[in-house]
Amino acid sequence: MRKREPILFNEKRLQKLMDARGVDCVILRGNENSKYVSEFFNNGGTLAYRPFTVFYFRDPAIPAAFIVPAVDLHLAMDSTWIADVRAYAMAEFFTDVDAHFYDDFFAAAKAVLSDRKVKGMVVGTEGEGLQAGYKAKLDALLEGNRIVDVSADLELCRMVKTPEEIRRLKTATDITIKAHETFRDTIRIGATDWDLHRASVKRMIDEGADSVRFINIGCGPKTAYAAHAPFPTGAVIRRGDFVKVDMGASVLGYNADFVRSYFAGETTQRHKDIWKWLNDVQIELGMSLRPGQTGGEIFDRGYAMIAKHLEKFPREFMGHGVGLGSHEQPRLNHVNRTVLETPAVICIEYSYYHDGCRHHTEDTFLVTDSGVEHWTAACPRELVVSV
Repeated sequence: MRKREPILFNEKRLQKLMDARGVDCVILRGNENSKYVSEFFNNGGTLAYRPFTVFYFRDPAIPAAFIVPAVDLHLAMDSTWIADVRAYAMAEFFTDVDAHFYDDFFAAAKAVLSDRKVKGMVVGTEGEGLQAGYKAKLDALLEGNRIVDVSADLELCRMVKTPEEIRRLKTATDITIKAHETFRDTIRIGATDWDLHRASVKRMIDEGADSVRFINIGCGPKTAYAAHAPFPTGAVIRRGDFVKVDMGASVLGYNADFVRSYFAGETTQRHKDIWKWLNDVQIELGMSLRPGQTGGEIFDRGYAMIAKHLEKFPREFMGHGVGLGSHEQPRLNHVNRTVLETPAVICIEYSYYHDGCRHHTEDTFLVTDSGVEHWTAACPRELVVSV
């Protein structure tokens, strides 16, 4: 028995993918995949010694199981749709939950596999993406089964979004649009990149974000070239300075991701031309997205479009899906043969270097069977800001 139906996890799609591969069971320890299937958004999964692991079976008669550190057992039980949640001693030896704690993760995993008679099955794991020590011990526990790598299958599963995933992503994007407006309004002579950072963070939280996923600011000569400058430097804005921000708010574990670039007060015609070409092509490519196209086909079309304006265009990819992860399928590069299926949320991005500045623009689109919604259309994209 399960406690409720999943609202984020696309169970029907994973079942279909498991059917196609003949996979009987998937064991998912990766931070994003275990959160996705369990719907428990823990804060400890990135700690290598604290695995949170889902055991999910194709046969609906075999119940899923979820193994977590003891310190997170109660919250996991309250959060996940999975009825069988087990804990191993980690951080605490007992809690307010009256439950047996296994000595370690692998003792708990052995019990789950034994209870469900996992023998002679095809078992999917995240393959070489797992840490070596964990993988070796898990493989030993799975002796007598055939182990296959389902990393790509989980990426395909997560590409197609459920209605609740779309709601969270749209809310995060709307909040980030407002934060971009505040960022733009804060650009003025004498302001610093710290001023821009603080104003953007405050707007995100005031608008209802749970947290700030990231804010990467390029400001002035020291970081104008940078794709992902991780920290403000205290740069003071002067007239004519280039200012760029790549940011995303987070809402219930789902994150926005898009970029705008600006000049303070003035710039050259060449900069204006580059910015116009990048944005025009980006929007045209985004609105042309259709199910059935591969990542490589989308990239090739987008590259041909911008090459009419800018020779030797430097990009090796032009976008990606977005969801629990920052860069999900389909990744839009020349060699990617992943087929776009819907509904999917896609970021299209273009960048170009000129005169010490990295022009960068990125927009977000919802692609459905009936068409494309341009989620970030309302975010201002004028290059020059009055200061």
